[in-house]
Amino acid sequence: MSSSCAAGFEHVPEQRTPVDLQIHGVIPPWLSGVLYRTGPGTTRIPTTADPSKVVEIQHWFDGLALHHRFEIFPGGERVSYRSHNGSDDLERQIAEAGRYPTLSFGQRRDPCQAIFRNFSSAFQAMRAMGVSSPSPSGINVSVTLTPDMPGLDAETLGLSTPSGARYIVAKSDANTLQIIDPETLEPLIATTYEQLDPRLDGPLSAAHSCTDQETGDFYNYSCKFGARWPTYKIFRIGGKDGKVDVLAEIKDAPPSYIHSFAMTKRFVVLCVWQAHMKRFGMSLLHYTNIAESIEQRWDPKLYTLFYVIDRKDGGLVGKYRTPPFFCFHIINAFDDPATDDIIIDMPVYKDNLVINLLYYDKLKNLNDENYMPMGSARRFRLPSPSLLTTRTATRDAIVEFTLAQSQIELPVVAPSVYSKPYRYVYGITRIHPDEHRTVTDGIIKLDMSSPSPWSTRKFWSKPNHTPSEPVFIPRPNGKDEDDGVLLSIVLDDQATRSSMVIIDAKEMKEVARAEMEVVFPIGFHGVWDGRKV
Repeated sequence: MSSSCAAGFEHVPEQRTPVDLQIHGVIPPWLSGVLYRTGPGTTRIPTTADPSKVVEIQHWFDGLALHHRFEIFPGGERVSYRSHNGSDDLERQIAEAGRYPTLSFGQRRDPCQAIFRNFSSAFQAMRAMGVSSPSPSGINVSVTLTPDMPGLDAETLGLSTPSGARYIVAKSDANTLQIIDPETLEPLIATTYEQLDPRLDGPLSAAHSCTDQETGDFYNYSCKFGARWPTYKIFRIGGKDGKVDVLAEIKDAPPSYIHSFAMTKRFVVLCVWQAHMKRFGMSLLHYTNIAESIEQRWDPKLYTLFYVIDRKDGGLVGKYRTPPFFCFHIINAFDDPATDDIIIDMPVYKDNLVINLLYYDKLKNLNDENYMPMGSARRFRLPSPSLLTTRTATRDAIVEFTLAQSQIELPVVAPSVYSKPYRYVYGITRIHPDEHRTVTDGIIKLDMSSPSPWSTRKFWSKPNHTPSEPVFIPRPNGKDEDDGVLLSIVLDDQATRSSMVIIDAKEMKEVARAEMEVVFPIGFHGVWDGRKV
């Protein structure tokens, strides 16, 4: 029996011409702007030589990019939608080759293929712009989006809009970036962090960068493999001048799949959890996909490591350890004003087996034996780095609490409390954890100021509906942290159509929805640009 949400994992065509959506309820009159989202769209590609033969994309993270744009017009009486494929040229390459021709997250390969050459060419060709660079749609970048990422010159790119973002940058867990047009979503340029600064080499980076809400400074890391230990370079791109600074190099951490990291007002924290790559990262040269290169054997004695880097002056200022766990996303982090400690919250898993459960054949056929686990919110406390007698010593991190009964993923907090003390986090959940035929059946609101798993949570749900990541939009001049709305693209499993649902974040009640005529593919992340007028 197929999953109740299986339609959300099927191939979806693009919609380049904007279409108006049918509005139900009342959209708050103050809510106007653009919700951008990205994720997989193309999952089946007929081959050029024989169209009856199809290349099936196997892992959810490898579905070819489909970028989306929902525009809410002033007054809330009109919502338009459009989408644009992000990987047309890569799709043509796959059709001609009859296989996925480059580094992927989980596409399984014939070991007899010349995979070392394919892996090398995927990144060697990205080293310089011009003829040798891949075309803008010759790559697959479909995890996160950043409007007007610093370090890129909008005038040089020829981008200028009267309001709103000048360009959108799509990012993934590879050191690749795709610049797309904020209006049409057309891919414009394919580039890398290394092209912004040659020091930012290495094939891996974090899909989830961190951005200072006040200065616009942008933070991420690059990871380069070596003969033994890799080199993680934590870097900053200035929000005002676009200058690149390498804040620290970490050379004693194992190579790991790190999807996100944490940031407070004073520190960047790189958490190296147990998703370690075999052969010190060289396994990527053999498997050419991240999932199969990760060590499958879980070691309960192998610590998770926290590396703390000074945001202002750079340099490693502390190192911590804790019993092992796996994680995709950071909820939030902040400096404790009372103790000077660092607080980090994240949804954790007991091991990394979830990576191998994200193949399409599993997602489309969820059941009691094949079901999708979800993280539990856990709070870590890192004792103040100022109390360290030496920066090379490794101290124990403290686990303050774990909300084991409150499953959460794709977490989001209000922009006003990002990297600051906060209360509320929102994310997808399974309200009925024993019903395994869907990936998620609701949106949860947790109050992280209390470790109680029961009295501090609220839900939004609707029978036979599958929500996506919520995006928080604050009400202008709102006084409370939760004064605003959540936007989530929700699949009606029975009607096989989707809607952009608007939920009051304080009460967790639906206030309006903009209904589509088609299925929106279940994807990953989005970003709100409220400057559009």
